[in-house]
Parts: sequence; structure tokens; C-alpha cells
Amino acid sequence: MEDVHMDSFHEEPQSSTPPQSNGAAPAAPTGGRRVYVGNLSWDTRWQGLKDHMREAGDVVHAEVFTESSGRSAGCGIVEFETPEGAQNAINSLNDTMLDSRTIFVRADREEGKPRRLEGDHGYRRRESDRGRKIVVWNLPYHIRWQDLKDLFRDYGNVIRADIPQTHDGKSKGMGTVLFETEMEAERAIREMTGKEVDGRVVDCRLDKFA
Repeated sequence: MEDVHMDSFHEEPQSSTPPQSNGAAPAAPTGGRRVYVGNLSWDTRWQGLKDHMREAGDVVHAEVFTESSGRSAGCGIVEFETPEGAQNAINSLNDTMLDSRTIFVRADREEGKPRRLEGDHGYRRRESDRGRKIVVWNLPYHIRWQDLKDLFRDYGNVIRADIPQTHDGKSKGMGTVLFETEMEAERAIREMTGKEVDGRVVDCRLDKFA
């Protein structure tokens, strides 16, 4: 498991209802107040995330996860004052643009579970990307991250897709795709390896550095 910092904002809801001890609504398939936001730009911080999500309702907490190196993990959590605000965010802000990336918004499946904090550093545990992140080699150079995400979304829920670039902004001809589950990553490797994409035969493997 990898330690993850939290770049976050929190505001107490202005309500006569006493806040719960863990700061979150009870877990439920529907009616939760927290949403998970994925495919965030490396440059997006909690303030930008909050400003974007408040279009759906009053935001009481926003955080962007960062790795131990300080780099954004490309995902975050937003808690709304009401379940209606969270549902509105899922309905209206999924697949919208934030800092030049198309984000996705879904219900937070960890809602209601206690947060594991360590000391005063604000570290938060998150699942490792190991087994869920694949590397795609021999991509056509015109392929961008949006194309890569679309290419692999048939095999599962794509959390993030990236195309590394050279210092002058050109594609390196490879990319990474992070899936929600190991099974989805394995399926993508099995079904996409050896496939031709715009004249180039791609090779897919698990990212051993994840």
C-alpha cells in the first residue's frame, strides 16, 4: 500500500443537524453525499476541484490525492452538503472538462468507511495501482490520452489514461491505462495485445513500476 497525501479543503455544513463523528454520511447504495472524481489533471488542486464541483451543489469538503513525491494521483473526493448535490454532480458533471481533461464522476464506494490517517501529516492510504495499471507500447504518434481512454473503455472502467511526451510535446509512442480492477486490466491485455491500431500492432503489459 502506498502513502498518499491529501490536498484538501473542508468546511463545516451550516445545518442544525449535529455532524457525525467520522465526518461522512452513512454508506448506502444511493443517497450518499460523497463522489469520486477521476482523470484529474496533474495541475488540478482542491480549490479548482471545489470550484468546478460546486456547480452541482454546496461543497463541504474537497480533496485531491497526492503521492508521497507530492505529485497528484489524478483523482479526488468531493463531499456535498446534501445527497441531491452529489447525485446532481454525477448526472451533470461526469465527462466534463476541468483543466483540459475530461473527468469522470461516480459515487464514492468507500463512503462510510473510516479514514486511515497517520500522525499529523495528513497521509491517507489508497489502493496500489499494482495489477490495475498497464503499459501500451507501439502506439501511433498521433494518439492522445483521450483516444487511448476510448480505445480501452470497452474492457472496463478506465480511471486514468496518459501518453508521455517528449520535452517538445511529441508523443513517445506509448501510454499507460489505469483500470478500476485487476480483472479489467488482465482482460485489456489479453484482448488488445497484438491488435492493430491505425497501422501499428500494439503490445500491452502490466506496469511493473505501479
